[in-house]
Amino acid sequence: MTEQNNWKQFSDDISNMSKKIKSNITDEKNVDDLKNSLKAAKESIADSFSELIQIVETTVSDEEIKKDALNIVNKLKFEMSNFIETSKEKMSDLVNLDTSEEE
Repeated sequence: MTEQNNWKQFSDDISNMSKKIKSNITDEKNVDDLKNSLKAAKESIADSFSELIQIVETTVSDEEIKKDALNIVNKLKFEMSNFIETSKEKMSDLVNLDTSEEE
C-alpha cells in the first residue's frame, strides 16, 4: 500500500468514526468527554515525538544519520499534526451539525 493510500485510509477511518460518533452523541457530557480524550491524545502524541527527538539527539553520534533521522521524525510529526487538525475539524463540524439539528 502506498503512502498516499495509507493517508486516504486514515481519512476514511476518521470519516467513519465521525459517523459513528454522530449517531452516539446524546448529550453535552459526551461531547466534553470526546474533547478531553482528543486533547489527551494530542498531548500524548506531542510528548512521544518530543521524547523521540530527544532520544535521537542524545544517542545518535553520526551527524548525517542524526540529521536524516530528525528529518524523518519531523516529517512524521508534521503529518500527525495535519491528521489531528483534520480530525479535529471533522469532529468540530460533526458537533456543530448535531447542535444545530437539536435546535
